[in-house]
Amino acid sequence: MVWRKQANAKVVYLTFDDGPHPQITPWVMDKLEEFGAKGTFFIVGENAEKYPNVLNEIANRGHSIGNHTQHHLKGWGVSATAYLKDIELGNKMLPEKRLFRPPHGRINFKAIKQLKDYEIVMWDVLSRDYNPRLDVLQSLKRIKYLTTKGSIAVFHDSEKAEKNLKLMLPNYLQFLRDNQFNMLPL
Repeated sequence: MVWRKQANAKVVYLTFDDGPHPQITPWVMDKLEEFGAKGTFFIVGENAEKYPNVLNEIANRGHSIGNHTQHHLKGWGVSATAYLKDIELGNKMLPEKRLFRPPHGRINFKAIKQLKDYEIVMWDVLSRDYNPRLDVLQSLKRIKYLTTKGSIAVFHDSEKAEKNLKLMLPNYLQFLRDNQFNMLPL
């Protein structure tokens, strides 16, 4: 599992979980474009099936796409067989099948050996934008402090996170630009 990438240069990898969403994902892509950034979208297969045009737009705009399972399945409490099947179902809509992020960071440990063809991407900078009681200013301070060369930052392009995402992402992108970080996809 990768928590941070080895980097000599000032590079941050922006990632977005749980989409695609027909309004939020395009908003994220517009913000990234405004700051000259690219990101990686870890998509939930059932959302990609609902919004295939948004999925295509992600790829067409030069962002990477990774698997976040078909049903946003937590790896704990399910069999390895069921978990692997849900990952495989999540691949149906993906142009590439090399990146995987376990929902909630809960991977099924019995299935890890069978995921050897994937880069399992975790994070070292968690925005917590999904938390409805989040202190946005405190969270921004924390994620800026944690950001370093090779950091993998995670946000969520979902309705649950929308309010906090829209407050945090532009501010974080400005911070990255001001501190001369390149913002690249995985």
